[in-house]
Amino acid sequence: MSPVAVLRIIAFYILAVLVATLLGCLVQAQLHLAGLPPADVPVSLTSRLAEAWPMLLGFAKAFGLLVVVVFLCLLPLAAGLSRIFRPWRWLLFALAGSGGVWAGFKLSESYLRGFITAPEQSWGLIALSVAAAIGSWLFGHLTRPRARRGLRVLG
Repeated sequence: MSPVAVLRIIAFYILAVLVATLLGCLVQAQLHLAGLPPADVPVSLTSRLAEAWPMLLGFAKAFGLLVVVVFLCLLPLAAGLSRIFRPWRWLLFALAGSGGVWAGFKLSESYLRGFITAPEQSWGLIALSVAAAIGSWLFGHLTRPRARRGLRVLG
């Protein structure tokens, strides 16, 4: 593999991690804003976001680390399986990201208390898994092998 190809894969990996982390932080912000009790006095969206900002920075670090580890472990596995199951390449990458984040949250609940807290609602965890699935799907889409064109004779 040429150095340019390796750098391309690393750049796509970083892009996928950033997309998944950004989407996960947006989901977490919405979960946090939905969990705030309704006030008698209307509170503006900017003040609500200002209250949630410090919590989101802490969540971004932990979720980003979780996504980095999950993608580093499971994306090569998805790439290997996608050579066998070519038509389902997009699904394999999406399942690798979402299943890895779901497993990461469940393992952190059991063994790493305080590292990252899973949302109270199951749909919140599903939304975070979808955010990771989009990032890992993006990596799979950007690194897909080029289609071979032309007449293939004897193989």
